[in-house]
Amino acid sequence: MKKKECFFLGIISKKHGYKGEVNIKLDVNASEKYKELDYLFIDLNGNLVPFFISSLRFKNNNIALVKFEDINNEDSANSLIGKLTYLPLDLLEEDERPLQTLIHFQVIDKNHGELGQVIAIQENNLQDLMVIDFKDTELLIPYVENYIESIDKKKKEIHLQTPDGLIDLYL
Repeated sequence: MKKKECFFLGIISKKHGYKGEVNIKLDVNASEKYKELDYLFIDLNGNLVPFFISSLRFKNNNIALVKFEDINNEDSANSLIGKLTYLPLDLLEEDERPLQTLIHFQVIDKNHGELGQVIAIQENNLQDLMVIDFKDTELLIPYVENYIESIDKKKKEIHLQTPDGLIDLYL
């Protein structure tokens, strides 16, 4: 599985107990849908590796306690701390991460024409950014209403009118 086919679930923040269970700090709301997971992907050196889940329970709305198959001791659990976890995009809850559904959309600017495809969304407290693959260069375009003219979900297109000079920064 490739990262572009997945969404970020959360980070393994610490071990829980001594039998291999870990805490995952979730980047999505705890949902009954995620309670039934059989596996998730962990980023190990840039590769998404599937890890099968033997038990999963929620500590609260943003912490999941997970026991993986074949992770049975503190040392094994310690090796996973700080690792990022992912799930396939088709498991994405629309109301939880609506921006993630824009990945793979074509971006078209009113003045510069076709810019490329959204390859990631960087969400943060200040301003969400669309990461666009533009001729092997990453464009970072703020996801703000003032720039967005329309979004066509059927055609998978985002039409923008960016301010003068924003795109030129990357050219």
